[in-house]
Amino acid sequence: MPESFTDTPRGSGSKCHKIFRLARQMFAVGGLVLCACLLGGALGFSSADNPRMFSPFNHNLSELGTYGLSPLAVLANGGVFFGGLLLSLGCLQGMRTQTGGSVLVWLLLALTWLSLAMTGLFPSNVYHLHTLALKWFFILGLAACLGYCLYLALRQAPVRGLWSLGICLLALLANSAFLLLPSLTLESLPISRPFYEEVYSPYPRPTLWWPATLQWLSLLTMLLWQAELFRRPD
Repeated sequence: MPESFTDTPRGSGSKCHKIFRLARQMFAVGGLVLCACLLGGALGFSSADNPRMFSPFNHNLSELGTYGLSPLAVLANGGVFFGGLLLSLGCLQGMRTQTGGSVLVWLLLALTWLSLAMTGLFPSNVYHLHTLALKWFFILGLAACLGYCLYLALRQAPVRGLWSLGICLLALLANSAFLLLPSLTLESLPISRPFYEEVYSPYPRPTLWWPATLQWLSLLTMLLWQAELFRRPD
């Protein structure tokens, strides 16, 4: 078994606990800022092209931060940027308490949240930079999920955090579907370009619009998985 994936003990002592407690607090604040600002942006969202209320099944995250479309774009973009940055810093702090293969998983998670922060720094009005950051959020999120599953499979210890594994598998499914479904050219899914480029898809849209639904599902499951890792690092 590769040495980097052995189940070596994590750091111990008051210093390690203080670092992890700080990391958990940074994650909590980052998640609160992200969710509160997105919720505020969603409640205040309105569009002349689509007068219906915001729906996670029909509107994507990018639309909340589009200047000229979303009335509270500044709030949404600020929440995504500062919230994602705090989430990333929290992962980097938490990584200091990890050993073996889990270090790589936490690093990938930090880069995932940093990519999300970049989608707020570069909103969809800056189309190419925004879609690039959004693309890497899903790629790095998928890599973190795969890395975690590989870490659990190769380490010399039974899996204790079944909730972590279960939510990770849901995030893995959501990220994979978001990245791979457009390449399957399904008749029931008449979309040929990547979902992260479906920022300005015209209205009307189906009631269940997969680019938006999978985007929100991925963000939700990644947040829940990260929260479970902070609650019980496995």
